[in-house]
Amino acid sequence: MTRKAIFTICSLFSLSLVCGCSSKESNVKEDLTKYIDQARLWAAVEAQVNNAISSVRRDQFVHDDLVLETLKPAIGITRDYVQQLENYQPRTPALYNVHQEYIEAWRAHSFAMAALVDAVEKKDYIQLAKANNDLLEAQRSVSDALADLARLLREAGLHTETPTEPPPAPPSEGFEVSPSPS
Repeated sequence: MTRKAIFTICSLFSLSLVCGCSSKESNVKEDLTKYIDQARLWAAVEAQVNNAISSVRRDQFVHDDLVLETLKPAIGITRDYVQQLENYQPRTPALYNVHQEYIEAWRAHSFAMAALVDAVEKKDYIQLAKANNDLLEAQRSVSDALADLARLLREAGLHTETPTEPPPAPPSEGFEVSPSPS
């Protein structure tokens, strides 16, 4: 092989790598942009669930009827939301992984809220405390997934705005689960 042939082959190889990378970067940006657009639509559902959680936390689970009336509908909304999330399929591996993390965090919300309702119905306040801790962990998992999404956005050179508001703050120190004065 001549030097010119080797140079031409190396140049073509280098060019294909550069084109492949820029095409890959373009795909990631496009996938992230579509995801953020979709996430803006999901934000209303998330706000509805987070408002229900905030409401029962403000009450500190004191009034069993409030917990049941507030969380029972939110459980159905969350289950439907998880189904919506599962139906969305990101095309790039990095976003796919973050999206799976997000789905699992919202699935954990659903399970924890169902456990809260079950505990209140049974008047099992030890189970209620555990379910509340599970819900706090689910909220942390959502925050972690959103942080991973923000990292992907930064790496792709896109804005770092997250698609949803952060979950409600955990209860303040001194929070305790008390039975309802029935």
